Amino acid sequence: MAIEGRTYRPVIDHKKCSACSVCFHACPAETMVEMRRETGTLRGKVYSDTDTDIRINLDKVPGSPPCQLNCPLDQDVRGYIKLISEKKYSEALELVRKTNPLPSVCGYVCHHPCEAACIRGSFDEPLSIKLLKRFLADYNAENPRPPGTVKTNGKKVAIVGAGPAGLTAAHELAGCGYNVEILESYPEPGGMLACAIPVFRLPREILKRDIEYIERMGVTIKTGICLGTDLSISDLQRGGAYAVIIAVGTHQGIKMNVKNEKDLEGYMDCLEFLARYAKDEKIPLGDEVLVVGGGNAAIDTARSAIRMDTKKVTIIYRRGPEEMPADRNEVKEALIEGVVIKFLTAPTKMIALNGRVSGLECVKTGLVESSGSGRRRPVNIADSEFIINADTIISAVGQEPDKELRKALGVNCEPMSTRMDGVFCAGDFVNGPTTVVEAMASGKRAARAVDGYLSKKNN
Repeated sequence: MAIEGRTYRPVIDHKKCSACSVCFHACPAETMVEMRRETGTLRGKVYSDTDTDIRINLDKVPGSPPCQLNCPLDQDVRGYIKLISEKKYSEALELVRKTNPLPSVCGYVCHHPCEAACIRGSFDEPLSIKLLKRFLADYNAENPRPPGTVKTNGKKVAIVGAGPAGLTAAHELAGCGYNVEILESYPEPGGMLACAIPVFRLPREILKRDIEYIERMGVTIKTGICLGTDLSISDLQRGGAYAVIIAVGTHQGIKMNVKNEKDLEGYMDCLEFLARYAKDEKIPLGDEVLVVGGGNAAIDTARSAIRMDTKKVTIIYRRGPEEMPADRNEVKEALIEGVVIKFLTAPTKMIALNGRVSGLECVKTGLVESSGSGRRRPVNIADSEFIINADTIISAVGQEPDKELRKALGVNCEPMSTRMDGVFCAGDFVNGPTTVVEAMASGKRAARAVDGYLSKKNN
């Protein structure tokens, strides 16, 4: 026990206390507003920057710290950090892998929502949970523990797509004894991890490390096979698959929806650009590159472009810096590297000369309150048009899944099912573009839905 005593003011053993706040959230004193305002206490520090009103469900006793509750994968952050403190690094990584099959990847590109919820942030700074995971994966890279063996149940599950959702679903199902086969249309597994996230953010040997671990669990990965072209779902079922998971991601770029938007030399989608950059292809960008968008794809595109033979890279985003959805650390790195960001700026018209882009007409925007999502909505400011010159324009305003395939399958977001018996779905194909760890969490839910479906089918 980290605390003892019967009074409302507990006696804390600071050598044992990790400031996770679980104990005081379960304490009856949590219902006393004045307790939240005592700045000299742990509770007071936690509530120092938040609303002190009581919003507690007295019937619920939380059992996990906020960092774990905020993790889409429900990782035992407190548990593996404790093992790290005891220098039990292999055991810590093993604990991570129970819920996270891509610890090396997450150590590099996770958006770390756990750190946003870390109670330590009420005192000074959140713990560096993401980097601690990265340390574990790197430390154990030379001598990885083999995955535990599970007795096979003889049932085959086919997964279409080897991105974070598909790989996580495979890890979960292999751990339950299923024979898992993943089919990937690209030449190598990884999905967006391999073809969209640039190597300076995610070195390919790091991705390969996690994939090889999953393969050692007995998962088979076949590349260069495209659903709809090389085989159908019926082919997979006839080939012995008791269930199929579709996790093909979002590989179709969304148009900017501006005047004169058409196929022009020097205009491309960010997915095309990032895929070519990942292949180390020489792309003639010219001196000035303009990236449209405010998400991680826009930041990755800009940071990749500035590493090429170009003089200036500018991002335009229609909202302000607070509304920008891209990871704050990545935005900071982009600015350090020389990327220019123009906020409150929206594109209106493509400017072309002799079949090639020469610039982009933009308009200044202002933000107004939105009654729907709660996110402030940009509106164009009249008579504020101006032109930004550009040799290359790259659209990074969003991606979407294959709508025809979604319609044909009849996708049901929860419980990750489709109208086809035994066919399930996962990842960005279901939810639209999300983060790596959110796609992984979706893969876990799909795997559990498959396991539940096949378990019932046996009874």
